[in-house]
Amino acid sequence: MALQFTRTLDNSMKLKNPQRAPRVLIIGGGVVGMTSALQLLNKGYKVTVVAKEYASPVSSGKRITSEIAGALWEWPPAVCGRHTDEKSLDSYGKFMELAMNPKETGAYLRQSIFYFKDKVNDLPKQLEKMDELSHLPGFRHDAKLIEETAVNTDTGVVDAYQHMAPMVDTITYMQWLYKQCREKGCHFVQDEIHGLLRDQAEDLKRKYKAQLIFNCSGLNAKELAGDEDVYPLRGVIVKVKNDGSLMPKLNHSMCISLIEDIDESQKEGQSFVFILPRGDDKLWLGGMVQPNQWDKNLTLDYPPIRRMFEKVKEFYAPLRNYGDEDVEEVLVGLRPARKGNVRLEWDPVCPSLLHNYGHGGSGVTFSWGCAIEASAMVDRVLKMPQIYFSKL
Repeated sequence: MALQFTRTLDNSMKLKNPQRAPRVLIIGGGVVGMTSALQLLNKGYKVTVVAKEYASPVSSGKRITSEIAGALWEWPPAVCGRHTDEKSLDSYGKFMELAMNPKETGAYLRQSIFYFKDKVNDLPKQLEKMDELSHLPGFRHDAKLIEETAVNTDTGVVDAYQHMAPMVDTITYMQWLYKQCREKGCHFVQDEIHGLLRDQAEDLKRKYKAQLIFNCSGLNAKELAGDEDVYPLRGVIVKVKNDGSLMPKLNHSMCISLIEDIDESQKEGQSFVFILPRGDDKLWLGGMVQPNQWDKNLTLDYPPIRRMFEKVKEFYAPLRNYGDEDVEEVLVGLRPARKGNVRLEWDPVCPSLLHNYGHGGSGVTFSWGCAIEASAMVDRVLKMPQIYFSKL
């Protein structure tokens, strides 16, 4: 089936009587929680978001995990843990729309080149998605891309394809999400919740005058959902300038997808390469996948980060002009992964609790697709607007 690029927010069941709309309590202020909030607000629901912390103003320098995401849309998502969920396709259409105003939203549409150390035609999991890929704007599958982009073939790269892909400046984007939600009447509460949500759901609903709860708590779902399959995938970004002073300004992304499964027995994790233009004048260089590592106090002197930085420069020769003194910042984030992929379902014990977590390194890629599906699940349960109306 050809990919349709008209997928945007599904407002087909927007409430006819917003004054009597049910309220949804969302736990989690990252990209998944905030996107879910905006999707529900756009459909007429009332929303309260509770989170320990939110995206801070750009000038603060303090960052939550969602702001330290590479945020390159992929199909299929494979860099930071494989997913095969078509919800990423829903997000593509939305980010295409947002990219029409990049200064405000932080969403850019740029050429992205994905490199492989095997022929793509020999990779069944990748090949089965090529039909959808071939319908993306600017798609081209051609090993000549390796030579044309001056990639070092000594790194073992043998094949590549390209297409136009959304790249999201998450710092700007998270501020945009917050602003949109606030302007649409979202109520924000800064608080920390502990314990199983199903055991305190009724108390939380009374406290926040809500009928339903969304658990978008990321890594905290390990505690709040009692899910032992939740674990961190530590990642690192090295930020440098992209203003043309040290090499020609780069306007397209470059990435080697992590095709093999993540080996959790490797304590130092696995490294791969992505080179992402960020905004107008920055480059984000990565990456690294370290399962079950929680410490975020790392610097360029940490040996795996040092090796990652050198590997990126080996892959793309113009980056060899960058030294330690050119590194503006080292950003460390913990991707909220889950064995068995994303959990998007109603709690089997507590019917008013919906779980939406476990997105790993694909939180931005999946955010809109999961939000659209979650809101549709609420519509089906409440049979709105014909039957269910809130008295609160």
